[in-house]
Amino acid sequence: MKIKRFLSRFRDLFSYAIFGFMASVINVFVYWGAHHVLGWGYLLANTLAWLLSNLFGFFTNKSLVFGSKYTNFTDLVIEIVQFFVFRGMTFFLDTGLMFVGISLLKWSSMWTKIADQLIVGIVNYVTSRWTFRKENKEMIARGRQLARKLHESHRHHD
Repeated sequence: MKIKRFLSRFRDLFSYAIFGFMASVINVFVYWGAHHVLGWGYLLANTLAWLLSNLFGFFTNKSLVFGSKYTNFTDLVIEIVQFFVFRGMTFFLDTGLMFVGISLLKWSSMWTKIADQLIVGIVNYVTSRWTFRKENKEMIARGRQLARKLHESHRHHD
């Protein structure tokens, strides 16, 4: 019984760990292929790896980890924008860590990439959790409703 409660309480974290690990594997392998096989510069390879792993991350986080269900196109667009705004911030963290590890500290690019993915993964969990939380969606919906009421009251007073 305690194990079931524990697993239920931390379901999002466990699910995210699995799918976050899969996104990191995609990130590392795309980076390796672009940089080590195709000979791209490490920053360009890192950008491609970020883009592909985050596309995977959006859809798995949305549906499989946090169980987010949008009711209309606008809600889907809001989720996509929030997700990629936060991930855009971690892209700069990712790129900065790669630059420091490879260019300044002269570490191996693959070891730097793996360490980078551990740090970025933690930050991504926090921001994904915020993006797909039901309470945040309700707060956004209330804000939209309030904005509509304010807009309507302005129209009636004009």
